Amino acid sequence: MRGTKQLIINCGASQVTAAEFSRVERNLRIDKLVSERLSYDVSDDDAWLSAVAAALLRLAQQHKITGRATLIIPGNQVLTKTIRIPHVEASKRKQMIAFEAQQKIPYPMYEIVWDSQEVSDDGVETELLFIACKSAVIDSFSRSVAGSGIQIESISAATVLDYNALRFAAPAADQDVLMVNVGARSTNLLFKSANGFFVRNINLGGNLLTQSIADRLGQSFEQAESIKLKYFSGAADFTSEDAGDKQLIECAESFTRRMTQEITRSIVNYRRQTRESAPAQILLTGRGALLNGLSAAIAGTQKVAVEFFDPLLSVQLSASIEPQGEQLSLEVSEIIGEACRELIPSAAGANLLPVAEQQAIAFSAKKPFLLIAAACLALAPWPLYLAFNSASADLVASNQAMLMELDPLLAHQSFIEMNSLRASQLADAIQKVEGLVSSKTNWIQFLKQLQAGLSLTEDVWLDQLQVLRASGLDVDLTYEVVLSGKMLVRDSVGNQRVDQQTLSTRIKRLQSSFEGSDFVVTSKPPVITWTSLRAGLNVLPFRINLVVDTAKPL
Repeated sequence: MRGTKQLIINCGASQVTAAEFSRVERNLRIDKLVSERLSYDVSDDDAWLSAVAAALLRLAQQHKITGRATLIIPGNQVLTKTIRIPHVEASKRKQMIAFEAQQKIPYPMYEIVWDSQEVSDDGVETELLFIACKSAVIDSFSRSVAGSGIQIESISAATVLDYNALRFAAPAADQDVLMVNVGARSTNLLFKSANGFFVRNINLGGNLLTQSIADRLGQSFEQAESIKLKYFSGAADFTSEDAGDKQLIECAESFTRRMTQEITRSIVNYRRQTRESAPAQILLTGRGALLNGLSAAIAGTQKVAVEFFDPLLSVQLSASIEPQGEQLSLEVSEIIGEACRELIPSAAGANLLPVAEQQAIAFSAKKPFLLIAAACLALAPWPLYLAFNSASADLVASNQAMLMELDPLLAHQSFIEMNSLRASQLADAIQKVEGLVSSKTNWIQFLKQLQAGLSLTEDVWLDQLQVLRASGLDVDLTYEVVLSGKMLVRDSVGNQRVDQQTLSTRIKRLQSSFEGSDFVVTSKPPVITWTSLRAGLNVLPFRINLVVDTAKPL
């Protein structure tokens, strides 16, 4: 469990916000809250990392934000997918999640860092939220943070944290709610119901409105952002006859229409996938939610109450934090959601810090205890040395007695050496066997290739897969995979009307597709059992022996 002090930094797409929390029992208090705006070319994805690094350095130098911290990356940098797997014990779940996720994401698993969050489990099937980020992004992000002197404790994904903030702010609320978090680069839609939650991140945020204004007014993105903030905050105004006023209003209306359309589409998709009711309430958060007319437009299209979400309902603020009105509440939802994870049951979250770095952090936390243990171990021999020094005469006598008993021990020396050699041989053999066990990824690829061959052939399935391995410890020996299955015969099997040549050709074609696998070097002629057809059954049993490439063991 984390300590009572907590530093959380939300690295958003438009600003970086750092909050220092203190926790007393089940109460949260924000002791310090500071923000730094990001200035970068939004069309350059790599520029965001450089801007975040500069902002973190300013936080460290100007506001003394240092130490271990949990960092939050925005939704536009995260890939989220809802997947379902059969209910299995936790030790077997990770492998199944990886297999199912690989079918739904456009990247190989070795190119991403991922975690998962259980949404629901009915004992038969488990629904999970798969959360991932490219390894290259995480590595670059970690290097950017390291340059500021801040130590990463974990990397959290912003997409699920609104769920925690909502439950912490209103623990007794039981109605179905849709929270719309309008950010700079994307908007996060979180559906909460009694059965769990559903997340969808859409590529629609405040920067889209800024770019639209820039295009209409012929200004740079930075100038359009300044105009947007001044106009929609009321700091600047145009007359109703001014063309600029009309253009800004048209841009806002276009943005609002797209947002309401995406919300409607997401609600339909949510109800279709989960069979849940439509949200009875919509909550808005994020600085982009302050756009004039947005809440009224959403309420008009969805016919439900739309309110601004206040995540600070159950959070105390230090006296040093200046009140900022409604804007402060709209900026801290993800930070509150991360801070309260240990205060609510079944909280949502994902740690995208690579496993190796998580282990290194866990080990560094144990270093003080290890140093104390080492010091105690270094001092331990001294009392023994003093005692042995005072009893040197007894030691001399004992030494002589031991020399007399040495001969029987020497007789056993050769036996010990022989066992040592045997143990070394067994260790080598175990290492080879472990190499085979570690090749479980090959099985996943091999089974996908078999499935592809079955799909091409059609009307055919496998009943049994058996591996015939050579005996002994030499893993270089050839071994086989025996596939037993059946083919559905759609023609009539009566009166000898079945074309055996055609059926044989189809099975050989299936065998050829199996031979195209990366793990198969050849195969033996298929064994076809024609007795089933002669007995009047419309299935044709067969068996195929595949010889596996020993360079790619299964």
